[in-house]
Amino acid sequence: MKGRTHFTTFAIIIGILSLNTAQASIVTDGLVSYWPFDKGYIIQKTAKDVWGDNNGTIVGNPKVVPGQVGEALEFDGSGDFINLTTLGDFGRQIGTSSFEAWIKTSNTTRWMTLINTHGAECPYWGIEFNGRNEKDRFEIIERTLWYYFSVGGPRSCGKVGRSTRMNIIFDGEWHHIVYTSDYMIDEGVGGSGKRVMYIDSVFVYTNNHSFSGNRAFSPFTAPVTLGARKFPGRKSSGHFMGTIDEVRLYARPLTAAEVYQNFVSTQPYNVTPKGKLSTVWATLKTKL
Repeated sequence: MKGRTHFTTFAIIIGILSLNTAQASIVTDGLVSYWPFDKGYIIQKTAKDVWGDNNGTIVGNPKVVPGQVGEALEFDGSGDFINLTTLGDFGRQIGTSSFEAWIKTSNTTRWMTLINTHGAECPYWGIEFNGRNEKDRFEIIERTLWYYFSVGGPRSCGKVGRSTRMNIIFDGEWHHIVYTSDYMIDEGVGGSGKRVMYIDSVFVYTNNHSFSGNRAFSPFTAPVTLGARKFPGRKSSGHFMGTIDEVRLYARPLTAAEVYQNFVSTQPYNVTPKGKLSTVWATLKTKL
């Protein structure tokens, strides 16, 4: 009887541990901000950052719709986007960082922005898509993904960009995008590193390069916008047409294994603790 009681208690503890770890099934090491876009975290015109302090301001009227995980936001392609502020010191960390999102779009009529920041000076950074052949736009061909960022200096702003043809992105299905950067800077001398793009957890391209001179990554001088370009003093443009879900920023490059871990995670974020193990164990002991 006593052995059976111990076995039952052990099974209960294992179940409790499973409940406690399920909500953390995504990678949290280095996580800076996380916008799940679930309906419980969309409050009027605010998209809550459930991990950090960077709540977004919703512009236009994107709709809460079923997402890849929980709910998502659907953008109409005309005036919808989210102002994510300048993200505090994240711009200074962009040299070793990751951006992640789930997207769904079938828009092939024009170029559009997933995420972007661009002030009057460095730095600028983002990901854009070209649905049709607009060679005057980034000098890229149709149905491509364009990802870029800049490395600032006292006299110039070095831009690093890469376009990759990705027809699959425009098929109206959910796709997981992760953009990582991993750079080292030697103050006053220069630096080197690489950027990696993953689609649906599969490595699709890496770009290695080096730069010289007095360069540095510094805080963003303009708000980061999700779903459109919005330069200071200008109207928004390049509006995203489709659905965006599970947007995350990390202050380090995710590994291929971590990208896959997030890709297969299906647990909606839940900020309510499931119950501390020590408290539950104390309760069980009193009943034995």
